[in-house]
Amino acid sequence: MRLLFVRVVLVVAVTAAFVTRAAAQGGAAKENIIKEKALRQQKIKELKAKQQKMLPLPAPAVVRFLQMSPEEQERALSQLPPDRRQQVEAQLSRLQQLPPDQLQRLQDLYPAFVNLRPARRQAVRSEIQQLRLLRPAERRDRLNSDARDFSPDEMEILRQVAGIPEGQ
Repeated sequence: MRLLFVRVVLVVAVTAAFVTRAAAQGGAAKENIIKEKALRQQKIKELKAKQQKMLPLPAPAVVRFLQMSPEEQERALSQLPPDRRQQVEAQLSRLQQLPPDQLQRLQDLYPAFVNLRPARRQAVRSEIQQLRLLRPAERRDRLNSDARDFSPDEMEILRQVAGIPEGQ
C-alpha cells in the first residue's frame, strides 16, 4: 500500500511539473500533457487492479463484536476505555470497507486461524506481518519457499490472507 501511495505521489508530482511547463509552452503542449496524464492514470488503475491485496486478520474482540446485536455492540463500546474503543472502531471500519467477497473469505478463514495452537498462531501472525511488507510477487516467492516451515493448514491461511492461490 505504501508503494502504491509513493507511486501516486510521484505521478502527481510529475504531472504537476508537466502542467507547469505546458502553461509556459502553450496549447499544443497542453493537449499532449492531458493525454499523458490520462495514460498515467489508466496505468495506475491497471496496477491497482492487478495488485493483490492482503486481508486483515481481525482481532478476537472484533470477531466477537461482529457477532453481537447492534444494542450489544453499543453497550460493549461504551464500556471500553477511549483508546481501546478507538482501536476497535478502526478495525471495524477497515473490515466494513472490504468488498463482500473478501469479507466472507475472511470470516471463513478466521476460525481456522483461531484454532491453531498459540505458538503456531503467533508464527502465522508474524509471517503475515512479514508478507505485508512485500510486493505481491515477493509474497508469492516467499510463500513458495516457506512451505516447509508451515503445515498445509497454516499455508492455506497464509495464502488466503495474502490473496495468492496455491500453485502460483
